[in-house]
Amino acid sequence: MAVTLGNKTQVNQTPAASFYQFTHNQNTGSDRLLVVSVVMANTVSFTSATYGGVAMTQLLVRNLGGLSQTTKMFVLENPASGNNTFRINFTGNQFNPISVFVLSCTGAQAGGNTINLAGTSSPKTANITVSNGSYIYNYGISTTAIIGVEIPTGNNRPAEFTHNTNRQVRGGLSASSFAAGTVSLTNVSAFGSVTMHGYEIQEKSSTPITGDNGDFFLLM
Repeated sequence: MAVTLGNKTQVNQTPAASFYQFTHNQNTGSDRLLVVSVVMANTVSFTSATYGGVAMTQLLVRNLGGLSQTTKMFVLENPASGNNTFRINFTGNQFNPISVFVLSCTGAQAGGNTINLAGTSSPKTANITVSNGSYIYNYGISTTAIIGVEIPTGNNRPAEFTHNTNRQVRGGLSASSFAAGTVSLTNVSAFGSVTMHGYEIQEKSSTPITGDNGDFFLLM
């Protein structure tokens, strides 16, 4: 079954508490998948995330000391459809704004490859290995405006969100699915460095293609 990208929710608020929660509407359909990215100041840390009271699985985490930010990505297979509460918990009260992006999919499964790179340059380019039928979600963090999230490299995607967490955060989604192989991604900031955090949204029953990711594939 082909992946269908569904409802999206974005939040850029200040919790002023040890958690933050809001309602997200998960699409109905078979093989549901929920993908969530969160970025915030590293004054406190994340503990867990739930959707409809069900614990989500952590995909990646990165403490970006140079940016004073931390990020995590979570996924949940077969979440309850309809309106449910997404909740992210912290180790203490967060008095800085957070960036949250929630994406619902159908025809999808967990298990996709990730990219999780600190900011050392701009443009920031890396490769991700994908299975046939996969979509790609990618976001970056920078001290300056992010002017490009290219999926693949050279194809600047419309911003799914542009958030201020005392740093600049922008995310994008591929326009369509990819054939199995390697896809080049590029993030571009106005100047300075930009990070890269990406996830392969796999088609249900696709054969996983295991590939190293992160700095091993970094192209400067």
